[in-house]
Amino acid sequence: MQLQAGIQVSLDQVTWYKLTDHNRQPIKIAYEIVDKTNRMADGTLRRYVIANKHKISSSWKDVPSLTTNAVDYVVGDSTSGKAGAWIKSFYEANVFNPVYVKLIIAGETNPSADAIPDDSTYYSSFNAPTSSTIYTTYITAFDYTPTKRNAGGGNLGTGYDLVDVTIEFTEV
Repeated sequence: MQLQAGIQVSLDQVTWYKLTDHNRQPIKIAYEIVDKTNRMADGTLRRYVIANKHKISSSWKDVPSLTTNAVDYVVGDSTSGKAGAWIKSFYEANVFNPVYVKLIIAGETNPSADAIPDDSTYYSSFNAPTSSTIYTTYITAFDYTPTKRNAGGGNLGTGYDLVDVTIEFTEV
């Protein structure tokens, strides 16, 4: 799956908050299969698949702690990408609550009726119409590490740190 515009979070599916693309590493989408597997008395294996859940994780390296210092911040635009301190605050306020995660995707190859991928359904991220997929999730992992202090001077501005952030969402 190719991601064209990144990741957004929401508490109500009405107001969406874009997480910054400033030094964001690739968004990882993995699957967690909930199943029960047993070996029968005759030696055959039986597998009962209950669900296939998504795990979505992303990380940022040396992202500014303040949103106003992120490269995708636009003055007066409340939909600008939220940076390190905002992501940390969002985690602390919602770690035990379900949150919605929206992935803005560019295109992918879809399986046909007989479950064989159909190459004609693939679009590259350069020419695909954008769409989004929304997942109901819990935040299952979070890490926030200040890496550099910014005392001021230079072209970096003042009053913020550079931090490494990792967040993981698991579908309910």
